[in-house]
Amino acid sequence: GMHYEIYIDVVFVTNLLMDYILLRFTGKIFRCGKSRGRTLLGALLGALFSCCILYVPAAGFLPAVILLHGACAVGMLVVGCGLKKGSLLVKAVLTLYMAAFLCGGFWEAAKSENLTARAFVLFAAVTCLGASAWSYLADSIRIRMKNVYPVTLVCGGRSKSFYGFYDSGNLLMDSVTRKPVSIGKPDILYDLLPAETADQLKHLKENPGELQGTVAAGLQPHFVTFQSIGKEQGMLLAVTLEKLCIQTPAEVVQVDRPVFAFALEPSAFGKEYEVLLNSRLL
Repeated sequence: GMHYEIYIDVVFVTNLLMDYILLRFTGKIFRCGKSRGRTLLGALLGALFSCCILYVPAAGFLPAVILLHGACAVGMLVVGCGLKKGSLLVKAVLTLYMAAFLCGGFWEAAKSENLTARAFVLFAAVTCLGASAWSYLADSIRIRMKNVYPVTLVCGGRSKSFYGFYDSGNLLMDSVTRKPVSIGKPDILYDLLPAETADQLKHLKENPGELQGTVAAGLQPHFVTFQSIGKEQGMLLAVTLEKLCIQTPAEVVQVDRPVFAFALEPSAFGKEYEVLLNSRLL
């Protein structure tokens, strides 16, 4: 039979580059991209797996190999994109595989034409442009069909992207600051703040004295009352963040020192968004 020589260093570098591009692509689509360092760490995991799997004989172990590939994809997305939620993680794994399949086709075509540095750069540029175009198209559909806008929250030097639903029924005003109040999922506190600070805010009602002189105190935490249809009056924890950016089709609306309230128990948010934007902001 034919004899092939496989150079492990070539396999490692090629997979590292490909996995990095694929993770950035998936991160753009699902707006879950972490730092470049985290993405590189996810790609490193994928490249190491690709090298190790070469030593596993596929014949007779095919189901195990398929399972290992799936586990590796999940690991790459958890490490590289910070994805942990069930349905979103499944969609991201499928997207990663589909993108890998398409990229594999481009890669084979490029190799058959004797891959040059120029061809590789062109391939990488086309992939990145394609990811940006797909992300823009997905955002446009969300905005036009569902009133869901990409939003960015900034707090303590951390910046994080989410989706916000423009809620015409949200007219909540803060009696302390006299500003419109948007409502966010409790998870956002942990995305934007150190875990210790988020925990202090979460237990503000039980331990109000613990906040003095802490980072949490600088967020001016207090409680706002709200009334929803068919429910008794409730309480929400409110904090003042540094900045809110709302990406509308016409412009990017910037709100300085926005007030955000968080229901500290699970609430009825849609799967498409993590923020209920106050109607007075747009």
